[in-house]
Amino acid sequence: MSKASNGSGSIFPAKRKDGTLVYKVQVKIGTRPDGTPIRTTRTAATMKEAKELRVRLVNARLDGRLTTISAETVRTYGLEWVRTVATQRVRESTASDYEARLRRDICPWLGEVRLVELTPVHVDRWIGSLRASGKSASTVNGARRVLNMICKHAWRTGVIPSNPVMATDPVKSRASDPTRVRPPWSMEEVSKVLDAATSNRDMDAFLHVMLHTGMRPGEALALRWEDLDLQARRLRVTGTLKEERRFLPDGQTVVRLVRNEPKTASSRRPLPVSDALFEALERHLMHRSVLQMTEGPGWQDSGYVFTTSRGTPISMSNHRRKFKKFLQEIGVRYIRLHDIRHTVALLALNDGNVPIEKASQALGHTRIDTTKQIYAGHVPQYNEDFIAGISSVLPSARGLQPPQADQDHVHGSHG
Repeated sequence: MSKASNGSGSIFPAKRKDGTLVYKVQVKIGTRPDGTPIRTTRTAATMKEAKELRVRLVNARLDGRLTTISAETVRTYGLEWVRTVATQRVRESTASDYEARLRRDICPWLGEVRLVELTPVHVDRWIGSLRASGKSASTVNGARRVLNMICKHAWRTGVIPSNPVMATDPVKSRASDPTRVRPPWSMEEVSKVLDAATSNRDMDAFLHVMLHTGMRPGEALALRWEDLDLQARRLRVTGTLKEERRFLPDGQTVVRLVRNEPKTASSRRPLPVSDALFEALERHLMHRSVLQMTEGPGWQDSGYVFTTSRGTPISMSNHRRKFKKFLQEIGVRYIRLHDIRHTVALLALNDGNVPIEKASQALGHTRIDTTKQIYAGHVPQYNEDFIAGISSVLPSARGLQPPQADQDHVHGSHG
């Protein structure tokens, strides 16, 4: 038995039912009314891990973070982490996404496993089950990141001796992985959409904004009239509007619209207003004036460019439904709203007149590497320019004669 000085905890060997030797780390965390000590115990695989665990447990006790929570499951500890730790570090919408992944992709497989008993074997089997159920690499790795954050916090606070997720690897994507991304529209499809949009009050200005700027859908819906200077023919991207799902204590969800600041400085950007976009916005202003007169006292001036018939901000899900119906009516294949942004980027880059550096800036990417990673492989002109360039610098083979062939080999031996 190893006992640290000043009552800083004890380490003693023990055997599991299968005979495996482990080390128990025990630290005093308080005293009962009758004077007997309250201790918490954790298990480590080696003496080295046990000593490191004892230090973390003592530090956690000194900070008031150590409790007897060894019975916590992945579900109970994970939900507590999301609601008390994650919400202090990330946006509420991001914490809600963590909880959604925990409930949907982690708890059905690992939720009832005690956190102190979670092993890399558990994690690997869980990852395999997710893949076998048809989950994409992106979905699986996203869930794995959430589990890793939960276990990392548990390790730092002395709840578990090590982080089992770190002993596993993320999964690699496969060509067969499901994807929601749709091929971008052709120029003919874009022309048909814009022509039809001019007679659709819900889609006219919105689709002109999307196709003439390459903005993200949430950025377009977040546009306010104060972000537009039609006289100077300019607009500014200053935020994003999204539906934020919030979990209630009983697991039920409520959804609300939230306008957030851009995540990066590059996303906050000025963009010029083209002639066609200017005309669409003017039509939209006239339509807005009619709605205001029709609604009268019922009109709510939210300040947003794109609103419901009563002037309130419009949700992405409602707008998506109108978008799908519009495409069905005009006979154009459906692509996601975000795929419109991809359409704009690829049309600009394939035209050859827009350098990828300028496209990256207008799209609001933080790094040009992001733009290259997403789009460069879809621009055939880049490959053609490369082949033409390398061909121009390689030595010419003109004038060189092929090697003299062996006459006997060519004509055969007659000996």
